[in-house]
Order: sequence, then C-alpha cells, then structure tokens
Amino acid sequence: MRLKSICYKENHLTAGANPWELEKLSLGERNLIVGKNATGKTRIIHVINNLARLIKTQQIFNGEWTASFIDESNDSFEFSIAYENGKVIKEQISINSQKKLERTSSLAQIFSDITLEWQTIFPPNDRLVLHVRRDEKEFPFLENLVLWADGVRGFSFANTSPNLIEIPEKPSQLISLNAVPSALEQLSSQQLKKVINQLNEIGYDLEAVSTGVVTGLQPTAKMILFKERGIANLLKQFEISQGMFRAFSVLTIFEFLRSSGSVGTILVDDFGEGLDFERSKKLAEIIFEDQSESQIQFVMTSNDSFLMNTVPLTELTICYRSIHKVKCLNYSNSKDKFDEWQQLGLNNFDLLTSNFLNQ
Repeated sequence: MRLKSICYKENHLTAGANPWELEKLSLGERNLIVGKNATGKTRIIHVINNLARLIKTQQIFNGEWTASFIDESNDSFEFSIAYENGKVIKEQISINSQKKLERTSSLAQIFSDITLEWQTIFPPNDRLVLHVRRDEKEFPFLENLVLWADGVRGFSFANTSPNLIEIPEKPSQLISLNAVPSALEQLSSQQLKKVINQLNEIGYDLEAVSTGVVTGLQPTAKMILFKERGIANLLKQFEISQGMFRAFSVLTIFEFLRSSGSVGTILVDDFGEGLDFERSKKLAEIIFEDQSESQIQFVMTSNDSFLMNTVPLTELTICYRSIHKVKCLNYSNSKDKFDEWQQLGLNNFDLLTSNFLNQ
C-alpha cells in the first residue's frame, strides 16, 4: 500500500498541554516537504514514522492519526487510531468506505472475511486489535497495515556522521544512515558500481569503495574504505568530508532498500544538510530519477532553496504554521494556485517566500 494522506492531532484533549495538529497532508510517490523554520517539517516525518512504529512494535504514542492508503488493487484504505494516556480510545478501518473495524475504548467489532459476519471482541485497552487478533485469511486488512508499517524506513540526513558506525540486528532492518557498512556488504558488484558512478556524477572522484576492519575497533564494526582517484592509499570513512559520507550513505542504503523488495516508504529529514548547493541539487536529481523506476514512496524534508528548485512543482509540498496548526499545500489540494504560479515563470523557492499560496 502507498500512503495517500495523513492527519494528526496531539494534546487536544489533555488539559495543561500544548496542542499540535497536522491538517490533511496529501502525498504522492515522490515528495519534498519544505517550509520556514519551526513550521513542523521534522515533526511530520515523526508523525508518519511513529504511526508505523505503533503498528509494528506495539509502542505507545499519545495522539490521533487518520491515514488513507491506496493498495495494489486501487482500493481505498483508511485507518484511524487514537491513544490517550497510553490507552486506545479509537480504532477504525474502512476499505472503499465500507467499515471493517470499529472500536471504542471498551470493545471492538471486526468483520470476518470468512464468515462475512461481525465479531465482538474485548482487546486490552493498551493494544491495537491487530496486535491481538491477526489472521491472514479472516482479517486480511490487518495484514495490509502490518505490511505497510514493516516497509517504512525513517532516516535523518543531518544526524549522519562518518565518525559513527551502527550495526543493525538484520541488514533489512536498517534504521540509520550510519549503518551504511552493513548495507554496502549486501550490494552486488553491479550495484556497487552504480553507487560509485552516482557519487562521481555528484562530483566525488572515486575509483573503488569497500569495507574493512580497523585497528582499535571491534571485529564486527567494519567501516567504509574509499579509494579516490589520484590518492595512493585508502581513506577511512572518518577521514572524508561529512557531506561526501552522507551522500554515499544515502545512495548506498537506498540502493540496498530499493532492491530488497521489502521497503515501500522511505522518509528522510533535513535532506542535503551539509552538502554544497550543487551537490545537494545533483543528489536530489539522482534519487528522484532513480526512485521513479521503483515502487518506493519517497518523502523528504528540506530548507535548501536550490533543492526546492530541483524537483518538479508537482512534487513540492509547502508547510505553513498558525499557532498550533500546520497546513500543507501542494498540487493535490491547490492545483489552480500551483498552475497559476507555474505560468508566472518564477522558481519554486520564490513560491515559499512569497506567501502566494496563502493569498
């Protein structure tokens, strides 16, 4: 399934706490979310990522999510969930506007695809129904949600550093760009050659890349070794620039995830942070072009003006914040305004700074 839209609220029922609300955010296959500082871009990434974590790990986050999806059969799928004080107070699932699950804080009714009848159950008030009542044949709609959540990966570009090495329990469970050595070892020679060529397109003159054990580190803590053209000895990852390491990490991990077949959504916060504008622009062009050939939904945030001018206007989402509410405007919900702006011949960054969409 692909995420089509998401709404979110938190603390709107909690006395003494500051409320925060994300109005309906519509998403396409490739999305660049931009906005001025403190408009909620990073928080949007967390909202999507936390929804996936709620579903697959039974973690509890107080808040209310309403998410709509579209599946491989073009069916519309809607999921709503609300937690308050660590307890489930609402849980609903509909497919093509037909309810499949309806829950209050005390009981739930779920539709069986085998008996074609409703069942009443009493799940624990701190667990979702899909955590206690899964059945692939009787409740396949629960499995659809789990598959989506299992395929979500969230990364922070700005927190990626050549001085950090993370080792995932399984290569398929990569949740940090700092785990790039583990991803690199899973690539075929053809895939590695592709990544090196992409790095060269960006402006880094590499001949070869490998992993190796370095004295002073645990044997399992391998790091990246780079061979730059014109330099005799291999460079250890902590000897290269932060920008180069981040670009390499993104391209390597995305290539691994793209070919794994198990990932459907990639989230990246602060994309391009630490890169000069030419390399940031080129990296975005490569990734967006590469992603167009895959089934992965790509969502990234940035404040980079050059990056904004790289992506098509149809893949740009602009966030505006008014006190505790965040509104997101894009081609999906403001087509006429975006078409009008395109006819003016101005660039995407000017659209953010002009307040044209709010007029």
